[in-house]
Formats: sequence, C-alpha cells, structure tokens
Amino acid sequence: MAPADGTLAAVTDPPTDPPTDGAPPVPVDAPDIDDAELDALEADLATIEVAMERADTGDLEGYEAVVTRLDEGSSGTSD
Repeated sequence: MAPADGTLAAVTDPPTDPPTDGAPPVPVDAPDIDDAELDALEADLATIEVAMERADTGDLEGYEAVVTRLDEGSSGTSD
C-alpha cells in the first residue's frame, strides 16, 4: 500500500516484495520454443541493425532500401 502522502513505496520495501518460497524459477520447456520463429526474429534484428548503421553513416537511401526489404519480408507473416 502506498503511503498516504502520495509518494510511492520503494521497490525494496518488504511489504511490496512478492513472497517467495525459496523454490527456483520454473524452466521453460524447450519444445515450447519455436526455432523458426526465433530465427526469423534474429534475421529481422540483424536487418534493423544494418538499417540503423546506414542511417548513422548518413546513407539514407541505403537505410530506405533495408527498411523496404524488411517490410517486404514481414508482409507475408500472419499473427
């Protein structure tokens, strides 16, 4: 509960910390991870990094080309 004066409780206040029973976190099942989706996200991230590098160096035409390629590559996906 926040103090009555309108300030927020500090993150380290014991009443705001969730209770723990000392159990380790539950691991994620490997079959739940879709390798194809992870590969696609990694490829998109790499493309975004290239676009950012192009923009940083002032190559705006190169940036637009990379962004267009990223947009075309993601237009075929469905959520």
